[in-house]
Amino acid sequence: MGAIFQDLRFGWRQLARNPGFTLVALITLALGIGANAAMFSVVNAVLLRPLPYPQPDRLVSVTGFYPKGAIASLQADSKTLKIAAYTPDTAFNLTWQGQAERLTGSVVSANLFSVLGMGAELGRAFRPGEDRPGQDRVVILSDALWKKRFNRDPAILGHVLRIDGDDREVIGVMPSGFAFPSSRVQLWLPLDFDLRNSFDYWNTNFMPLIARLRAGATVEQARGELHEMIAHAITQFPYVMPRSWNADATLISLQQEMVSGVRGRLIILQAAVALILLIACANVAGLLLSRAAARRKEMALRAALGAVRGRILRQLLTESVMLGLAGGGFGLMLASGALSILKLALPANMPGGAQIAINGQVLAFTSLLAIVTGLVFGLVPALSSSKVNLAETLKIAGRRSAGAAGVRVRGALIAGEVALAFMLTVSAGLLIKSLWRLAEVNPGFNPQQVVALRVSPNASLCPQRAACVAFYNELLRRAQSLTGVSAVAAANTVPLDGRLPQIPAEVEGHPVIPGATLAPMLWAGAVTPGYFRLLRIPLLEGRTFRETDTERSEPVVVVSAATARKFWPGQNPIGKHIRPVWANEPWRTVVGVVSDVYQYNLANRFPAGVDGAIYMPYPQAVNIRRQLPIAMTLLIRTNLKASDLAHELRKLVASVNPNVPVSDVRTMESIISASTAQPRSMMWLFVSFAGVALLLAAVGTYGVISHSTSQRTFEIAIRMAVGATRGDIFALVLGQSLRLALTGLALGLIASFAATRALSAFLYGTTAVDPAIFTVVAGLVLLTALLAGFMPARRATKVDPMTALRNE
Repeated sequence: MGAIFQDLRFGWRQLARNPGFTLVALITLALGIGANAAMFSVVNAVLLRPLPYPQPDRLVSVTGFYPKGAIASLQADSKTLKIAAYTPDTAFNLTWQGQAERLTGSVVSANLFSVLGMGAELGRAFRPGEDRPGQDRVVILSDALWKKRFNRDPAILGHVLRIDGDDREVIGVMPSGFAFPSSRVQLWLPLDFDLRNSFDYWNTNFMPLIARLRAGATVEQARGELHEMIAHAITQFPYVMPRSWNADATLISLQQEMVSGVRGRLIILQAAVALILLIACANVAGLLLSRAAARRKEMALRAALGAVRGRILRQLLTESVMLGLAGGGFGLMLASGALSILKLALPANMPGGAQIAINGQVLAFTSLLAIVTGLVFGLVPALSSSKVNLAETLKIAGRRSAGAAGVRVRGALIAGEVALAFMLTVSAGLLIKSLWRLAEVNPGFNPQQVVALRVSPNASLCPQRAACVAFYNELLRRAQSLTGVSAVAAANTVPLDGRLPQIPAEVEGHPVIPGATLAPMLWAGAVTPGYFRLLRIPLLEGRTFRETDTERSEPVVVVSAATARKFWPGQNPIGKHIRPVWANEPWRTVVGVVSDVYQYNLANRFPAGVDGAIYMPYPQAVNIRRQLPIAMTLLIRTNLKASDLAHELRKLVASVNPNVPVSDVRTMESIISASTAQPRSMMWLFVSFAGVALLLAAVGTYGVISHSTSQRTFEIAIRMAVGATRGDIFALVLGQSLRLALTGLALGLIASFAATRALSAFLYGTTAVDPAIFTVVAGLVLLTALLAGFMPARRATKVDPMTALRNE
């Protein structure tokens, strides 16, 4: 221990004696270690930390989606699983003390909380049977909603809240931090397993499932049982289901399912910051090699006084580990600031997002990383410096040769830096081009000067279809009279807002064969007559909707161009027919074809499983529950700012009905921007990484060329003495910089061809091996190398041969 403390004291003096070297090394390491610490904070909270439930390893997700009837069948049949169901984020109206607001919640089976192993913080969770008719008028609140809306009043238990027009008793409040199925959920309602409503029981609300393995059961046993249960559930449907329905269903860990949307992105980002750390290590290793050249005599004297190689090696590694730990300390400071930026670049409702912080696990990881980093960047210089040749080192000529050997090692490190920087910059270039291509996509409508707001009445407002139609007609009439408003319309969803209303439909010429095929799923828009004109969606054939397209008139639809091409290629779609697959639904006549619109995102018009798009006039519209859509989005074309108009619009809706909440007041341009938020954040992160990597590579290249040039002063003087011009010397030094860059480029090209394929899922309109991007980045790297070598080359041209030879 005494020897170790002696090494530490001497190492501290060495670092303090060379403040310039120490400062550059610390900044370099702080960038590399800080980026990794920040990224690990995210990965640890989202991917590595176990779910905050008892025995989380026994929680699984059942792939596929299931109606209530199938859920009840699976729950009754399973001997290996306790199965629970839930709906993803669902919107509800809460009316309390005369105020109405829109909240996000989840409808769950009564056993969900017991399956998760969680109880209420206040009150109780759902009891068995509270998802049955007559017993389901209860609600559980989140801690955040209890705090925000009810000021953490414990007397809230037993109070009756009006939710979507129904009275529900508050029976519990969940613990702080409980967030299932997402952090946006503010309340939980029980499912209504009502056998009397056959349509709702078997046709709507296809939901995801989770389960807990029963005592003694294994995942393999449960997977084998699952297929038997699904086969039995199919036989209970009141209509013929294809035998292929959920035939590939399986079980995966709940944690894997919850992070599936961000897992790939986080792994790629962690790999990217690991590359930055490798570049930082190579840079500091190069600095240590340069410093080792200046300490050769010191090491020779130590050896002459009896120090063995192991003793010298330990001293040098102690210094590098101290440097690594100091860099890790500064890196943690950078990481705490970088975390706020990372959180903005990642989905707000990411599982585990609330737990992202610099905690004990991150501190332990950073400490270990700093020690390993110190050993990695210090090992090669330490091995080189501890191998002492006394006779050679004590000669002046020997000093030059040893320096040349060190430069060769540094050259190899710099080539590696350039290769890694090339990989990161190519990745950033691919993401930039992808985002640029997305920005060029014509969404199929004109978003300029259009404001959207969500209007969500309770179902009780619409006892008959005509009441809802009258409500929205009155809203549109009053909105049209506002100053600065040129056009108004309403729709159940607007492009790129994340809502995807779908209905199964039968299409003329494409009969559905019971037990063999599934009905096509169509995106089902419900719009008022001014919708297409307001968004300037081109009409290609036929007509759009008129005021005369009412509930009592002939049922009509407008289809998108892609839908017409898919179902009636080479035919005139006008006059063709479509109808929902439900019994007694009439055929609807196609009266128009409009241009295609990107409804899902700018890369895909629709997600997998959606076969086309239809529009229905609002008075005739139906949703998956065979009902008229109640919540609608009001669209207003105006020359006013959304912020200026928002207050007027809220007053307008309240003047028609004060119990109807208004939410999501946004411009259509902001909706489009939000749809590209994830690729844009991914791009900016990689641009930042690439910028840091190029900077470090440039600094490293400058350092090795500068050190090499100083070591070659005698050679340069000889060359100039025998006739070399200053231009020759300039080209000689600059050529060395270019050779390092070209070597790194060759290595980087090979590595990038393989590495960038991991980005394929995040690219649009370009490939992972885009020649233009590779060419541009190669030019950028070469330019960086030229800039890094310019100053040393210019300094070399100013060598005075006589002075240099006299000094030698």
